[in-house]
Amino acid sequence: MLAEFLDGTVTVTVRDEGPGIPEGRLEQAAADGRMGVARSIRGRMAELGGQVSIVSVPGQGTEVEITLTA
Repeated sequence: MLAEFLDGTVTVTVRDEGPGIPEGRLEQAAADGRMGVARSIRGRMAELGGQVSIVSVPGQGTEVEITLTA
């Protein structure tokens, strides 16, 4: 995990080397009504004016970057 504060912007980055998230999995979960990532992370950050980026490659891990300007 890396946390940075620069020019009034906080960025938190979390990376792992796990199995990754299969392509389309987050979208399918949202379509099925499972809103964990959509509401818990993306939704809350959107309410605060922040941004979330999730990059995942199956078999290579996942990186989540959360950015919020204070």
